[in-house]
Amino acid sequence: MTANSTEDDDWLFDSVTRYKHLHMYDLQYPVTALAWIDTNGVCVATRGMSKHEVTELSLPDKLCTTEDMALSKNRDFQVLTGGFSSTEIRDIKHIPGTRLICTSAVNVEGQLVVWKLGSRDTDLIKIDRKLKNVKPRGSWSLIAVQEQDHVTFGSHGDNLCCTDIMTQSVVQDTSEFSNADKITSIRNMDSHTVYCCLINGQLLKWDRREKFPVVLDTNCVQSARWTLDLSGNDVVQISCNGHVYFLDARKPDQVINSNNIGLTSSNVESLRICLKKKNDYPMQYSISGFDGKVYLYSRDSSSPVFVHEGHIRNCCDDPSVVRVVTHLSHSAENIILSAATDGSLHAWQNT
Repeated sequence: MTANSTEDDDWLFDSVTRYKHLHMYDLQYPVTALAWIDTNGVCVATRGMSKHEVTELSLPDKLCTTEDMALSKNRDFQVLTGGFSSTEIRDIKHIPGTRLICTSAVNVEGQLVVWKLGSRDTDLIKIDRKLKNVKPRGSWSLIAVQEQDHVTFGSHGDNLCCTDIMTQSVVQDTSEFSNADKITSIRNMDSHTVYCCLINGQLLKWDRREKFPVVLDTNCVQSARWTLDLSGNDVVQISCNGHVYFLDARKPDQVINSNNIGLTSSNVESLRICLKKKNDYPMQYSISGFDGKVYLYSRDSSSPVFVHEGHIRNCCDDPSVVRVVTHLSHSAENIILSAATDGSLHAWQNT
């Protein structure tokens, strides 16, 4: 028995006490995008050899309850519906209150695809309609879904579109805006406002009732590449150099707190940071995209309060090449869903 296999066995043994819940699932192909469907469901896009798949999964029934469970593997998620895409999907968002999802994909000029999830009559996910960007930039779009069936999508500051999904009409766009910097993340601020992180760390605030967005300067090092998450007015940004800044959206030039996690990445598109606002401060945030782990931090902590190593401890590939490609934080429960390059999909809750 090798030293690595012994360490992996020790990790599996220790995980019974370290995790409240841990469910591990192995997909045939690597995940490229994830999105919550509701409190118990998730939509997963995977990259195949010739065809790419989009699948609706239900989470294990007991995952979102208070009942403790032992470690389980490969039998906890249930496939509900599925479909195929001719191109690799890079972002997914669910339309609340409907059986519709929006996706954006590579090699598609600014186009957003609306899919209808399966029903009692069919388990097939089918394309329902397509939305076109008024100013395609040759890059896949990031998506933010707002109320009243409106979706905002785009890849750069000057090609954001707010579109009515049902009528397929463009409500407002930024095609005449002067800032063409690449967008690395887009989040809803309220029912009519989105916040975007530009690659240089500046924030772009767009109220779709106004013609032009507003660029907000921050104290981010503009030579680095940045992405963000937000909850209410709380904004957290992270750079490829491992710098983390906490900001107030109303005063983004004032850093509330900062941290350096000591990790670096060459690809900002792989970075994910999820803010979990708790009733009892300090709030927590999770980070992935630097390696094969997911890190959970407290805002006031310089070291992680928890590290999920399951993707490298329970993989068939060389652990040194396995990378976490994306993760989601549950909006109501202390649950994180994470996916890695080897096709592993984990749902976990630390104790």
